[in-house]
Amino acid sequence: MDKKFKYVLLVLIISPLLLSIITFGIGEFPRKAKSKNELTFMTYNIHFGQGEDDLLNLERIAQNILIDDPDIIGLQEVRAGRITSQGIDMAFWLAKRLKMDYYFYNPINNHHEMGNAILSKYPIILRNGYEIPSLLMERVFVHCVVKISSTLTIDIYCTHIGIRTENKAAQVDFLLEKITEITTSSKQVLMGDFNLRIDTLEIGNVLTYFNDTAAEFGADPRASIDYIFAAGYQEITDSHVITDMLPGINSPAEFGSDHLPVVSTIVFS
Repeated sequence: MDKKFKYVLLVLIISPLLLSIITFGIGEFPRKAKSKNELTFMTYNIHFGQGEDDLLNLERIAQNILIDDPDIIGLQEVRAGRITSQGIDMAFWLAKRLKMDYYFYNPINNHHEMGNAILSKYPIILRNGYEIPSLLMERVFVHCVVKISSTLTIDIYCTHIGIRTENKAAQVDFLLEKITEITTSSKQVLMGDFNLRIDTLEIGNVLTYFNDTAAEFGADPRASIDYIFAAGYQEITDSHVITDMLPGINSPAEFGSDHLPVVSTIVFS
């Protein structure tokens, strides 16, 4: 291999930001025009901005997101103003970087810092956060109503269900009951890290209210515990997991989190 090429490759692997700029042009490639009722959603557990190389790099998270340039994003494991996050309000930073409206919720008594956020290219006209009954770590979900047009608003929910011995069934039941209580429309999207496989009873309960967009599209591969569910839509035109952040490179420096972004494109009537 040419020495000059080896040097360039080494520099690029060390600097994921530099590589993403060269590869993606800050993620600003022109994209195929969509109908205004066709929206791309992403759910992404950002692992507090810490990547597979254990480095905190929010610009890398932004670049991972811009690969698919989603209209509406649900983020989990988001921190704000903590020493461990270098004092950064991550939802605010990402919203400004991506030029999106946003809502972040993490109650003040949440010692485990498990906040969730929704980011949107469209105006958020209603926003609320709710605590989910938890045994180990405080869990929450956020609800936003997003105004797409004068005739289309969508209820968006983003959550993060517990792990290990937490009562996941009770958490999912609470989530679904609360959604039924607070929803403003038949058009709904529920996304997040459920810490549950597709064949579990708890996900089966979710599927009595929503459709799994990955299953509806026939996505392969599909995410194991991260989901985008939807109701009241017309069509699913795409669903996939972003598995390769930087084509041709295989390095932990590619990945902004220990999760991968999950994406679905949904048409609403």
